[in-house]
Amino acid sequence: MSISDVLAEYDRIQRQNETEKNRRRRQAYKKVPELKEIHEKVKTLQIERLKQSISGHSGDKDEILALQEKAITLLTDAGFDQHYLDPVYTCPACRDTGVIDGAQRCGCFKKRVLEDKLDAARLTDSSVSFEQFNIDIFDDKPIEKGKSQKDQMVSYKQVAEAYANKFPDCLPVLLLSGGIGLGKTYIAKCIMRRVIERGNTAAYYTAYRLFSLFHRHRLGENIDLDPIFEVPLLIIDDIGTEPMTRNVTVEYFFDLINERSGLHTIIVTNLPFEEINARYGERIHSRLMDTRHSQKIIFRGKDIRY
Repeated sequence: MSISDVLAEYDRIQRQNETEKNRRRRQAYKKVPELKEIHEKVKTLQIERLKQSISGHSGDKDEILALQEKAITLLTDAGFDQHYLDPVYTCPACRDTGVIDGAQRCGCFKKRVLEDKLDAARLTDSSVSFEQFNIDIFDDKPIEKGKSQKDQMVSYKQVAEAYANKFPDCLPVLLLSGGIGLGKTYIAKCIMRRVIERGNTAAYYTAYRLFSLFHRHRLGENIDLDPIFEVPLLIIDDIGTEPMTRNVTVEYFFDLINERSGLHTIIVTNLPFEEINARYGERIHSRLMDTRHSQKIIFRGKDIRY
């Protein structure tokens, strides 16, 4: 999507919201005909006051304020909210223009551009969510300190859902570690869906795909890595399965973690923590293990896919 496409989308939103505003006015005027008369009178007085100000005179605004207050009273007495006839904006900050203070791009504009760049890294599986999480597929036989795999998954789900509900007021790194087929990826995607549903932007990459992009970038290809470094929530799945490439794997991984220090990253891996150190080195291991910035869930049990 080009910048002109984004601006065209804002134009569409403005037209849509203008249509909604007019629909509300027709509805309110039909129920309270006097409202239309008051609004037309206020408009006439405002134009007259503007003409007076241009000629150096300050018109009396008390009559306008009185009429506006009367309109609000009529509106609320008829069962409408007092702001029902206010202009309708999808983004009140920029009033659906994409621009703040005449020049600065609004956050909603940047979000649209970023999400377009991340379009291929979005969550498309509609069957993945906390609401559809089926705890009954896990074994209820005790495996550790009297707790079953099912008991542990209930706990993991609670922790993960709390993380998603608090986002972005949660620790920057969430590390999901454990054996194959224990539900780590599903939990990560549930978090992603909830975060997106709450109006945030997130992206999901397998480690293989992510590091392939890094490798191509290292070789000089025109790969735009900015969205990966800038997305508010990045999920990297299957860390430890990607090829180890000299001057790419460790270096780009460290840069990614370092540059995303103010953002959030979920890392899913089959590697025990000590193997993360052996594979990626102390710098990365230290960043991921730092309890001031990292929360960890260690999955245990048997592969539920068999």
